[in-house]
Amino acid sequence: MSDDSLDKLRCLIEDLDAALLKLLNQRASVSTEIGKLKVKSGLSIYDHRREASIFKYLAEQNQGPLNNQEINRIFSEIISVSRRLQSNIAGNDSGIEMRPATENGTGTLIGHTSVYCILGNPIAHSMSPMMHNAAFRLLDMDAIYVPFEVQDLQGAVAGIKALGIKGASVTHPFKREIFAFIDKIDDTAEKIGAVNTLVYGTEGLRGTNTDWVGAVRCLEALLPIQDHKFVVIGAGGAARAVVFGITSKGGEVVIVNRSEEKGRSLAKEFDCTFVSLSEIESAHGDCLVNTTPIGMYPKEDKMPVPERVLGAFKAVADVIYNPLETMLLRKAEAAGCMVAGGLEMFVFQGGEQFRIWTGKEPPVEFMRNLVLERLTKP
Repeated sequence: MSDDSLDKLRCLIEDLDAALLKLLNQRASVSTEIGKLKVKSGLSIYDHRREASIFKYLAEQNQGPLNNQEINRIFSEIISVSRRLQSNIAGNDSGIEMRPATENGTGTLIGHTSVYCILGNPIAHSMSPMMHNAAFRLLDMDAIYVPFEVQDLQGAVAGIKALGIKGASVTHPFKREIFAFIDKIDDTAEKIGAVNTLVYGTEGLRGTNTDWVGAVRCLEALLPIQDHKFVVIGAGGAARAVVFGITSKGGEVVIVNRSEEKGRSLAKEFDCTFVSLSEIESAHGDCLVNTTPIGMYPKEDKMPVPERVLGAFKAVADVIYNPLETMLLRKAEAAGCMVAGGLEMFVFQGGEQFRIWTGKEPPVEFMRNLVLERLTKP
């Protein structure tokens, strides 16, 4: 391409940017007027149904080359800014209208408050409490979600029953260990071999799994799962959910793990190929998926595989959502791969938990925007 052609294209980009800037400011002005009308009418600033309809409309209108996930990311930020403008009008600088989490409207916990929790170790990094509590407040529910860093899993499960805690998330390292202490395991969790969600009711404590739902949504944004090969790094609970999701959608899996015993065991369960991590360069496929905690905050400078292998894949996904972009994804993008982080998987599995626990439709876009804003905050 000649320098003259490049300059012409750059001039075109500048003209398009100027047009976009003008339209964005026009949209912000209209959004501000909508905010004034909402305040005058006593309406809530946040309307998850309206936001859902916007994303649905955009998907119907989108003709590419940007895919729907990329469009959603762009418009999520636009909508988030618009909501902040409207919230400023309402006198709420947070950008999110938060209601009291209790029926009595005082913001204090009462005897009827529904309690949910997350069990893990460590647990300080988890954004599940922030995400679920914000969703409870948004929908004006008398509920709270608390984090428990567990030393004694059997004791923690007994505590859930004794205290009448209605539901729980289960995270690393308890997704398989929890099997020994619960009353019932549904078919999905049984097939996956890992539990990430507990529901307490008249039949006792039931375990299920929603990780696979998030995994499928995340991977399908990169490429169709059916008839593609996925190289999955890890053999823990998250890996089991990812492998279940891929195989149930007609994809092929190669499992790569440092521990040969655990890796071969998982491969045998799902009728997959196993490759030792030391031989990762022989594991060919369309998409590499990291399901290990390597690269998670605060050890963000780590990678689960050598950088040299990344160029062999069309796409790379990482189930880690904190940080938003891991070292693995940065290096993969530099190698020319399509990439997807764990944010979508995290939010969609959490939304499915919310639906199971409450019977209500989860405000998924609100939950996603909230986590995204926290992760990108300097």
